[in-house]
Amino acid sequence: MSDIKVLHANKVHKEFIIHANRIINNTNETEQTKGLELNIDKDYFCDRPKFKCLIAEKDNKPVGMILYSYFYWANDGEVLWISQMFVEQEYRKCGVFFKLIEKLREENKDIKIVSCATGEENKRMQKNIKILWWT
Repeated sequence: MSDIKVLHANKVHKEFIIHANRIINNTNETEQTKGLELNIDKDYFCDRPKFKCLIAEKDNKPVGMILYSYFYWANDGEVLWISQMFVEQEYRKCGVFFKLIEKLREENKDIKIVSCATGEENKRMQKNIKILWWT
């Protein structure tokens, strides 16, 4: 899908990020809270964001996202922590995920360790992260 563009989220994407978070929580049977919704302005749309977010757009419509941040591991240096990944159902298996990962890798060439918050049962995502990051 060459018509997919990936960019850093801005205020236009706020509702999409909240929507994606709700679907992820519902899929993972995580308690639905309004934490992200209540805190997104002070945590992301601010001078010193606590996380980063890439958005995949098709025809100027958000269709996927990766929410991530960093922490430091004394023996290995900076670690990229992927908190959430989401692609709208109708755009799955269309290359959106790969475009998001490609942009993430491009912007984080020096990162040696990537970790993500997937449940143990989410083997596919765990496998995809390893394959995509290290190839």
